[in-house]
Amino acid sequence: GAMVAVAASEDEVRALLGEGVVVAAVNGPESVVVSGDEDAVQAVVDVLAGRGVRTRRLRVSHAFHSARMDGMLAEFGEVLRGVEFRAPCVPVVSNVSGVVAGEELCSPEYWVRHVRETVRFADGLNTLRELRVGSFLELGPDGTLTALVDGDGVSVLRRDRPEPAAVMAALGGLYVRGVEVDWDAVFPGARRVDLPTYAFQRERFWLEPAAEQSATSAVDTAFWDAVERGDAEALGVDAEQSLSAALPALASWRRARQEQSAIDGWRYRLGWTPIPAVSGAPGLTGTWLVVVEPGADGADVAAALRSAGAGVEVVTSAELSAGPVAGVVSLLSVEATVALVQTLGRVGIDAPLWCVTRGAVCVVDGDAVDPYASAVWGLGRVIGLEHPDRWGGLIDLPTEADARVGAWLAGVLAGRTGEDQVAIRAAGAWGARLTRATPMADTSAGWRGRGSALITGGTGALGGHVARWLAGTGVERIVLTSRRGIETPGSAELVTELEEFGVQVTVVACDVADREAVATLLATIPDLRVVVHAAGVPSWGAVDSLTPEEFEESSRSKVAGAANLDALLAEAELDAFVLFSSVAGVWGSGSQSAYAAANAFLDGLAWRRRGVGLVAT
Repeated sequence: GAMVAVAASEDEVRALLGEGVVVAAVNGPESVVVSGDEDAVQAVVDVLAGRGVRTRRLRVSHAFHSARMDGMLAEFGEVLRGVEFRAPCVPVVSNVSGVVAGEELCSPEYWVRHVRETVRFADGLNTLRELRVGSFLELGPDGTLTALVDGDGVSVLRRDRPEPAAVMAALGGLYVRGVEVDWDAVFPGARRVDLPTYAFQRERFWLEPAAEQSATSAVDTAFWDAVERGDAEALGVDAEQSLSAALPALASWRRARQEQSAIDGWRYRLGWTPIPAVSGAPGLTGTWLVVVEPGADGADVAAALRSAGAGVEVVTSAELSAGPVAGVVSLLSVEATVALVQTLGRVGIDAPLWCVTRGAVCVVDGDAVDPYASAVWGLGRVIGLEHPDRWGGLIDLPTEADARVGAWLAGVLAGRTGEDQVAIRAAGAWGARLTRATPMADTSAGWRGRGSALITGGTGALGGHVARWLAGTGVERIVLTSRRGIETPGSAELVTELEEFGVQVTVVACDVADREAVATLLATIPDLRVVVHAAGVPSWGAVDSLTPEEFEESSRSKVAGAANLDALLAEAELDAFVLFSSVAGVWGSGSQSAYAAANAFLDGLAWRRRGVGLVAT
């Protein structure tokens, strides 16, 4: 079924109702929700939209308060008959009737009606105002109902604010409306002080961040600095030529610098910042699943959760079944994590999923990085985008985890940090931060290539682009590899184009995921100086629809190829500069799960080998 909110009156909406659709809620004079069968709801929405009425589809799992609920009413009633009810000690306004309720709240039938009948929120609000209620406090995860009380309400929690700040703002909002607040309970040991009787001067003494200079301004400053120095070479012109001849070159120089400044503004860097201690009460509650590979035990992680108060079950993905679960902690590989996400969705477990790795990220110099664990972080960021409702986060542990590390782990899982990407080390915990990268000096213009260059995936679009650039730097030989070699469409034309630079070009059919084939290839390339790994098979499937074969196909050439090149070049002690290129962004998106994992693997490999470069294109 479906539920849609419409900005129309109840009478206007009821006049349009047919079979299979009902009024699920009346939230205000011009705010109604319809619910029921998909087609029937859409028919009402189409008529209202044709009249210019605003509509909004609700993100819900069922068509509540409609005939779609009939299948559970009898069983729900049986459950309620086993519950002991007592009359409320404070007045309660019913959402079923819209008036003050009494003994009927003690009836199982009332709560069955509550599931099925229209929510009379607007009537209840009118009743409260007749009782001279002037302030409303919403106890819920966000301010949805607060928006319906005409500015007279405050919400204890807000989805986009930290809980302590939201609660304090709610208390302040009630206080300024005249509601008495027990401030001694809020701030134990605090004391009241008198404010000055005169108006504040409103002088600010906070340090403000310096305004960033615009790209155009920075380019113009560099231009005039070079002019004042008389540095014709820096401006790309001949000092002896006339002004009319130099103007086009100067204009070209300025455009190129402006483009480069724009690109510099897009560059960001992943960093880590210490976060406060997160161990201590309150701890974990409910049942937590620790998911491990077959034959593994996850003993230290399970022990940390139990010490924090959780009931822990250590299971494999094949042993998952539906049931009440507070959280899921995965210790799986990247391939197994894909299957886990799909299994959790299939069995109906919507508890937050936390992926726990060991040595996946480099926080401080000296951290040992496992690129295969890094791949889990690339995939995890995509899972967070595709399934934000059941995503917990990523936590990286040291190889050896003691009791203090376990306490920090439990604290992050309990939500005491508000962080979803955390690295825990023996010295503390760090949260991931994305900061703007400082532009580096442009040294590419003066770089001259020599010897031979190897480009895997060299006959593709990215490989061809790199090959053209290398050909113009003075590289003597370029070896392009792909699975089909010279049979790849467009490869012959690319060879002809490169040879016009005076470069010797060879196209080789080679599967870079085959270690022996790569070793044979490297032995045939003399004076190898540059290696660019651009091979890859993009995958556009979301995590839920990704098959093991698709994941393997997408990550095989990128991951296995990079691992082979890294190992073989190190064994041969070749003095070559290596670039691992990634496409579609290092962090990936909701449609590139396998490629995001592969890119994170390359990132981890680059951290492990400082002499290895990583280029995101």
